Amino acid sequence: MRHSMKVSVMAFTAMFAFITVAEAQNDPKVWPWDFPMDIEIDAKPGQQILSNQEHYLDFIDRGEELVGKTMLWYNTTIIEVGKEKSIVDQYDNKVEVPNALIIPLGKSEKAKKGDILLTYGSSKRDMQRAIVIDDSTPTEPVVCYLDDDYTWPREFDSPKLAEKQKGVKLEPGSFNVLKEGKFESGAQVAFNVNGNMKYGTVVQVSGDKVLISAFASHLECTTKDNCKLLPFKEKFKVGDKVSAIDVSSYKPGYTVVNVDKEHGHLWVKNDDNGKTYVYSLFGVMK
Repeated sequence: MRHSMKVSVMAFTAMFAFITVAEAQNDPKVWPWDFPMDIEIDAKPGQQILSNQEHYLDFIDRGEELVGKTMLWYNTTIIEVGKEKSIVDQYDNKVEVPNALIIPLGKSEKAKKGDILLTYGSSKRDMQRAIVIDDSTPTEPVVCYLDDDYTWPREFDSPKLAEKQKGVKLEPGSFNVLKEGKFESGAQVAFNVNGNMKYGTVVQVSGDKVLISAFASHLECTTKDNCKLLPFKEKFKVGDKVSAIDVSSYKPGYTVVNVDKEHGHLWVKNDDNGKTYVYSLFGVMK
């Protein structure tokens, strides 16, 4: 892994030695998305971030197409902040990546009970959203994760499923408090693709353009007016008719049968097959 990363870094650095960021932006082998790769980010050296540079650089190094590739986001720290691209830590190596692939996390954020946070998992350190269930120490809140793959498959009988993901205490500076109704990194959206409401997590926003981590962690770009921001303070109640995530899209035909507001989960019954499924609050849409 480290050898592969060093080769990727050399390839990426060599590429920028001969072409500008503007030229790289127009090279589909380097940046196929209709989104600026050289956005400015608000971060300082040593700050925690989320980034997927490992996958991005490895795909470039192997000459593979980037569209449709799985790009997972993991926690690391930023070493040097640039106006167009920055240097981040990758297994003790210095890796240079476009700013659009970097999500800074808050150095001095404080959370309160019920807040929704953008953070990372305690074991895999992968990108996660979480709901605060204990704010006794606002800089180190105790949370229940909302994105972990423990919900696959989603067919369960026990309403105590969320218990498995609660009680995790976050580190200071390891999370952002998300704001209701705001296009920002970590927000959940449904976006229209040929009439299907696809689901995704906002990675970055620049003007009217939105870079999204969608189904199977594929990067996609769309516009704000093509997106529906999912509210995380939605008051679901038993009997509500909703749409729920089915493969890559939100699909109608479900009825809410149980709500666990504190842990950010609810259970819905498929109106066709009668089976009950569990979702986090991001998996269901009115």
